[in-house]
Amino acid sequence: MVAVLGLLCSTGLSLAGPWLVREAIDGAIAGADTRRLLEVAGLYLFIVLLNMAVHWGSRAAATRVAQGTLYRLKRKLFRHLTGHDLAFHDKHTSGRLITRVQGDPDTLHILFTEVLISAPGDLLLFVGMFGILLAYSPTVALVVASVLPPYLIAFAIFRKVSPPIFLAVREESARLTGFLTEHVRALPMLQQHDRGAWVRERSHERNEALYRKDVKAQIAPTVFFNTLFGIRGVGFAVVLWAGGLEVSNGAATVGVLVMALGYLRQMFNPLMRISHSLTTLERARAAAIRIAGILDSAPTVTSGPRPWPGLREALVLEQVDFFYEPGTPVLQGVDLRIPMGSRVGVVGATGSGKSTLVNLLLRFRDPTSGRVTVDGMDLRELDLESLRSSIGLVLQDVHLFAGTVLDNLGGDERAAQAALDTLSLDFDVHLVLEAEARNLSRGERQLLTFARALVRNPEILVLDEATSAVDPATEGRVQAALERLQTGRTSITVAHRLATVRGCDRIIVLHHGRVAESGTHQELLALGGLYAALHQLQHGEAA
Repeated sequence: MVAVLGLLCSTGLSLAGPWLVREAIDGAIAGADTRRLLEVAGLYLFIVLLNMAVHWGSRAAATRVAQGTLYRLKRKLFRHLTGHDLAFHDKHTSGRLITRVQGDPDTLHILFTEVLISAPGDLLLFVGMFGILLAYSPTVALVVASVLPPYLIAFAIFRKVSPPIFLAVREESARLTGFLTEHVRALPMLQQHDRGAWVRERSHERNEALYRKDVKAQIAPTVFFNTLFGIRGVGFAVVLWAGGLEVSNGAATVGVLVMALGYLRQMFNPLMRISHSLTTLERARAAAIRIAGILDSAPTVTSGPRPWPGLREALVLEQVDFFYEPGTPVLQGVDLRIPMGSRVGVVGATGSGKSTLVNLLLRFRDPTSGRVTVDGMDLRELDLESLRSSIGLVLQDVHLFAGTVLDNLGGDERAAQAALDTLSLDFDVHLVLEAEARNLSRGERQLLTFARALVRNPEILVLDEATSAVDPATEGRVQAALERLQTGRTSITVAHRLATVRGCDRIIVLHHGRVAESGTHQELLALGGLYAALHQLQHGEAA
C-alpha cells in the first residue's frame, strides 16, 4: 500500500509539471509578469524535487515488496518439491527443478515492480492527463488520444507472436541447465571413459538450439521497439501540427499546446516502460506458467492423520501389485508377513522388485493395488514423518552433505555420538565434510549412513545393498555391530550378495515381481531352486 500510494502521489506531482508550464507561458510570460514567472518556476522546482523523493521512496518500497514476494515464493516452491513423492521426481531432472526454484521466480521480479505495483499510477496518469486536456482543449485532447490506437495494434500483434517464442526459450534453457548440472557432476566418469568429445558435442547441440531460439526472441522485441519509436515520432509531429492549427485559429493557447506535448511525452513513459519490459514480461509469463505447473501438481503420496502405532505384531504386505508404467508390473500379488523382531532378507536378480519393496515400506510410493499394514493398520493412514522416523534406512547410494558430521547425523550431539559408539566408529562429530564428503573414503561415507539411520533409534531397520561399498574388513566390523542392533529389532535386508542375508531368520527370493521362494538359508539350498542357483553362481558350490 505504501508503494502504490507513493506512486500515485508521484503521478499526481508529474501531472502538475506541464500544467505549471502552461501557467508560466499563458500567464506570466504573456503578461510579462516577472514575479509570477519566478513563483511558478520556484513551485515547479519544488514539485520536481518532491516528486524525486516520493518516487524514490515508493520505488524502494515496491522493490522490498517484490523481493519479499519472490523470497516467499522460492520457499514455497522448495517446500513443495521436498514434500513431493518420488513419482514426480522421476519425471523431472534436478537441473530443471533448480531452474524452477531459482531462475523462474527471479524472472517474475519485473512483473511485480513494473506492472502490478505501477499499474494504478499509470492509470491515474492517463485519466488525469486527458481530464486536464479536455478541460482546456477537447480538440487537442482528441489529437493526443489518436496516438494510442497504433500503439495498441502494435502491442496486440507482439502479444500474439511473442509468447510461444519466449516459452520455447525458457524450456530450452531449462533443458540446457539440466544437461549441464547432470554432466558436470559426472565429469570424473566421463573423463575416465574418454567421453569428453561426446559430451562437448551434445552440449554444443543444446547450446545451438538455445541460440537459434534466443535469436528469434531478441529480434522480435527489436522490431517492436523500433515500431514504437516510429509511432512516437509521428505522434509528436501530428500533435504539433494539429495543435499549431488550433493555436493559429485561436481555439487554443500556446501554453495548452506545450502542455499537450508535455503530457504526450509523459504518456509515452509508461508505454515505453511496458514496451522495454515486455520481453521480460513474456519471459515472466512463461516462468509463471511453469511455476504454476509445479505448484498445481499434487503429491500422490499424502500424509495420513494417525501417528506411528508401534510395531507389536507384524509388518504385512497383502496382495500387493505395483506398476511404474501401466501394463508393466514390477510387483505382482506379493503376500509377505514380517513378524516383530524378525530378520528378513530379500534377494533376487536385478529388476525383480527388491528396491520397489523398500519404497513401499517407507511410503516413497503406494501400491497400485493391495496394501501394506503395520499391526493391521494401512500405512496410508499414518503420518508420513512419524512413519519414516520409525524406520531406519540405509541405501546403496551414499548422500552426505557439506557441513559437519553432526549436521549429517541430525544435529543432536548426544544421539549422534551414541549412534557412532554403537557402531564403534571414531568419527569426530565436529569434523567438517567437504562437498559430497570427498575427504572421506567411500567405506567411511557408507559407515556414516549407518550411523545416521540409527540416530532416532528406529524400531525397523531397512538395509538396501547397504554394505556394497564397504571393504571386507570394514564389513565384518559393521556386521558385528548390526548383529547387536538387530537383536529385538525388526530388520529387512535387501542384497545381491547372499552372504549378507545368510544369517537372516527368513530369506525371500523375488523373481519377476513375485515371491518365488521363502525360507532359511539351509532350507532354500535344500530346495534346489533359484536361491540355490544364485548361491552356486556366487560361491561356486553345488546346491
